[in-house]
Amino acid sequence: MSQVDNEEHTWALISWVIPLVGGILGLIMKPNSNYVKHWSYLSISFGLLIIVVEVVLGIISIPFIFMPILHLIISVVLSTLIGLGFLIVWIIGILRERSVIYWKPAVIYDIARMMGAQ
Repeated sequence: MSQVDNEEHTWALISWVIPLVGGILGLIMKPNSNYVKHWSYLSISFGLLIIVVEVVLGIISIPFIFMPILHLIISVVLSTLIGLGFLIVWIIGILRERSVIYWKPAVIYDIARMMGAQ
């Protein structure tokens, strides 16, 4: 575990707590900090993943708009379960950041690496 100063710790937390926007702010405010960069890229990829999943769920539910039961299952139940999954990942990320752990969640980290994270 490397030394992370208080300011880096704060910007990494801001990056993760506010997906997408916080990540962009973290990259702007602390561009030379590897710790902030790590959490910023994770935040940006996490925010993009949330947006993509919600759009896909919306598109999938359109054909079922005239079938109320299927539409309800897809748009409410499935969306709620996926949202709960995102919430759990978000909370785990906060706990990992507070512990100064370079966390690498499977899909989120893969997307972050494609964007240029180390």
